[in-house]
Amino acid sequence: MKKSIFILGLLFITSLSFCQTKVKQDIKATNKTENKTYDSKLFGCWKGSEMGQQQEGVNKYWVSCRFENGTSVLLFVAMYENGKVDQITENGKWWVENGKYYELHNYDGVIDVYDYQVTDQGVNFQSIELMGKKDNTYKFTDYKIAD
Repeated sequence: MKKSIFILGLLFITSLSFCQTKVKQDIKATNKTENKTYDSKLFGCWKGSEMGQQQEGVNKYWVSCRFENGTSVLLFVAMYENGKVDQITENGKWWVENGKYYELHNYDGVIDVYDYQVTDQGVNFQSIELMGKKDNTYKFTDYKIAD
């Protein structure tokens, strides 16, 4: 009985710790995105793909929706050579500043930074910083999904 109470207490304390961390991340994320600028050419839903750029043998396909209030939703499908498929949904915030595109991931509070160029075909992105580290090796294009 004492062992059960101890385990339940430990689970309770762990869940409280997680809640505090999540609240701190949400506050941090909100502070990072107040008073931001948005490029109206990036509003709406977009699709894209990349073949093995970030991880060899993994092809990624996505739909990214950027809203006028600066929130975003990113739906990923990652397909591995061995047949494994992962489906991932990311919520976050986005904005532009000094010609750069910023993407904040709510789940970890990390901001990715890209150069971007809007063309007749879509939006070309070139990474500057990914997962908190300088990285200019990742390129992709988003294509507008008809409204």
